[in-house]
Amino acid sequence: MTSLIALTSGAESAPLGAVRQVMESITRFYPRIAWIALVSFDGEGSAGGVTGEAAGAGAGAAAGGVRMLVEVPEGGGEDLAPLRGAIGEQLRGKIGVHASRNGRYLLAKRAPAPSDAALVFGIDAALLLEPEERPAWAHLRLKLDGQALLDLPGEDASGAGASFVAAPHFEKVIDGEGQRILLSLDRALPLHALLPLRSFLGFAVLAGLASFALMFALRQRAVAQQSQQVARQAEARALLQERETLLAHASRVNAMGELASGIAHELTQPLTAVLSRSQAALRLAGAETPDLGRIAEALDVNVREAKRAGEMLKRMRDYASNKAPEPKPSGLNGIVSEIVALTAVDLERRGVKLELALSAEAPAAVVDAIEMEQVLHNLIRNAADALEGAGILDARISIATKIVGAEVKIEVADNGPGIAVDVLPKLFVPFFTTKADGMGLGLSLCQTLVERVDGRIEAGNAAGGGARFVITLPRVKA
Repeated sequence: MTSLIALTSGAESAPLGAVRQVMESITRFYPRIAWIALVSFDGEGSAGGVTGEAAGAGAGAAAGGVRMLVEVPEGGGEDLAPLRGAIGEQLRGKIGVHASRNGRYLLAKRAPAPSDAALVFGIDAALLLEPEERPAWAHLRLKLDGQALLDLPGEDASGAGASFVAAPHFEKVIDGEGQRILLSLDRALPLHALLPLRSFLGFAVLAGLASFALMFALRQRAVAQQSQQVARQAEARALLQERETLLAHASRVNAMGELASGIAHELTQPLTAVLSRSQAALRLAGAETPDLGRIAEALDVNVREAKRAGEMLKRMRDYASNKAPEPKPSGLNGIVSEIVALTAVDLERRGVKLELALSAEAPAAVVDAIEMEQVLHNLIRNAADALEGAGILDARISIATKIVGAEVKIEVADNGPGIAVDVLPKLFVPFFTTKADGMGLGLSLCQTLVERVDGRIEAGNAAGGGARFVITLPRVKA
């Protein structure tokens, strides 16, 4: 949803035709998303940011103050007029969950201001469950805010359960981005499953009432233990599926985000550097006595930044095609120097001073240089945002490299307000953010990239104040 919102809002949003193609691709790839709609609440047929094609082309008529701009499939959606007020009151950038009909529920997200457009997903609850993962014996129910989404009786259940034995029941609230879906599993224990007739008659003849009573007690105990074990296994599988869903969702959002809004974000720095150096070269060339050495230096920087932009695009293409990165022994001082050159213009504009304390022993580690630069860029950008938001007059960011035994470390620290105690344990949790317009994926992605090369990243507060992040990697010879 974040990627689609980025496509349909902003100064350079995509045409409606391109938006429809992306929607159709999403519905084909994720069958559980039964319907996608881009709507406008202004009643004028404009999403406030969609450009290119005419905003009215292909858009449905306004009904109840809601205008359908694009929907996939055409005419297969929901009546959003009753939800106009509820969706309109949502916080921008946050996903709202709304009950629907026919076993569906809706996910809605408003576009950033000043656009009054919103994106709505219709989720088919029946497709949230993979057939091979459903226990055949279970009576399965899914509910959202007390409203039934799915009610599937057990396939091999036969007869009513025995009244003197409590039926096993498992219940779990699956909470993801406000989607508090209640999953419940029940298993009926019919009398013939507890007391097989043949066994009963045989033991009655051979052992009498005493043996039957003993067998009944033992069998009841075994069934109870088995039921408890099934319930524990179901709970463990639900927990595992919840974690796998979170990781899969983060991976999909990372992939789409880096290819859509991420490309523009990551290329901003090299393009800014090329622009500033080109302007400087023009001024030098217009002087009465052009300084050819300085002009050549500016052009050399342009070539280097253009190659960097091309390398970033290549990395993103490789990522989209599932090509693995290629870690190799790299000098950390060189990586730090590259990212310093990349962020210098932005930090100078913000009034932030950058201090370096690079080890003279040239620490090296087996890493992918582009990915490590991405990690450092995220940490520097977060520190600059914190310093700018706190209004620090003497704003400083320090980067240090050092060798500690068999490990090398990169430390990024600032003299800002630091990290709150209640926020610190959740910094690297996907989708957790303290920024009003943040996605909560920057530090989570940093952790993933560092751990992929057998490293670790730690966060804390420096003794003299401010936040401090330490990246630790296995050391290799340069």
